[in-house]
Formats: sequence, C-alpha cells, structure tokens
Amino acid sequence: MAKPKKFYQCQACGYITAKWMGRCSDCGEWNTLVEEVKTAAKGRGLVSGGRAEPVPLNEIGTDTFVRVMTGIGEFDRVLGGGIVPGSVVLIGGDPGIGKSTLVLQVVSMLKGGVLYVSGEESPDQIKLRAGRLQITSGTVALLAENSLEHVTEAAGEMEPTAVVIDSIQTM
Repeated sequence: MAKPKKFYQCQACGYITAKWMGRCSDCGEWNTLVEEVKTAAKGRGLVSGGRAEPVPLNEIGTDTFVRVMTGIGEFDRVLGGGIVPGSVVLIGGDPGIGKSTLVLQVVSMLKGGVLYVSGEESPDQIKLRAGRLQITSGTVALLAENSLEHVTEAAGEMEPTAVVIDSIQTM
C-alpha cells in the first residue's frame, strides 16, 4: 500500500525540509516553502523529500549500467570497469602527483563534448599540458571559472557528456 509523505519544498531553490518555515534556510527567500505530498510503496527505497525505507538486498532489481571505457586500463579497473554514466568520481592525492594530467588524459579519450573547468589554472596552462601529452582533442572545452553558478550555466548551454571540475575546492 502506498504511504503518503509530506514535505515542504522551496519554490525558489528547490530546498526540501520536513517542517514549514517562513524563510528558506538554503536561499534565504521568504514565503517560498510549499507543502508537497509524494507517495511510494513501503519498503521500496528513497522517496524524494521523504525518508528512505530499508529494502532487502534480494528484492533490489539489477539494472545494467553500461560503463564508459576510457582506454586507460588501470583507471578503468579502479572504477570497476569504466565510468558509470551519471556518477561522480573524486580523484584525490598530494599536490603535484599528476591528478590533473590523468584527468586530462581521461577526458581526451571520451566521446562527446567534455567541459573541463579549472579554478586554479588558466586555459593556456592546460593547453600547454595537453601539448606535452600530445592531446589535440577538439571535444574538450576549457573554462577557467570558480563560480558554481557560471559553471552550471555553461554546462547547461553546452550539454557535455562529462564535466570535470579541477579542483572542487576552488568552487
């Protein structure tokens, strides 16, 4: 039987909360929280704005994900066989060990457009690194930006297959 879930969603920014408030605690707008009701079968997982219910492992369907192979064997192996579309991959490590170089090599192998956002380096610096790696891909667009709004806007206009943010700390 479907169980209704009540929540309040900000009409300005999409923030969701269990209680009504006069002012959205996320964007600060007044009187924008509107009551919403969602229904879901009990025990079937996360309900938008509601509480997740436990689901027995043997009752979960197995959707097949088509992983995108990058052509870099060890990178694909570490990711379990390639990149899962819609996933987020965080690459971490000490400064100067080659994270940006690795990511540039990976995105040059992907089909479709890629938006490479750099909050630390200029497009000229990235182009020089690409030259050293003999990467001449025309599918990678560089954007030197640290405003998340501008990055989101650029990604919306370009509709790339992948977005790289180097580094997430600068956003």
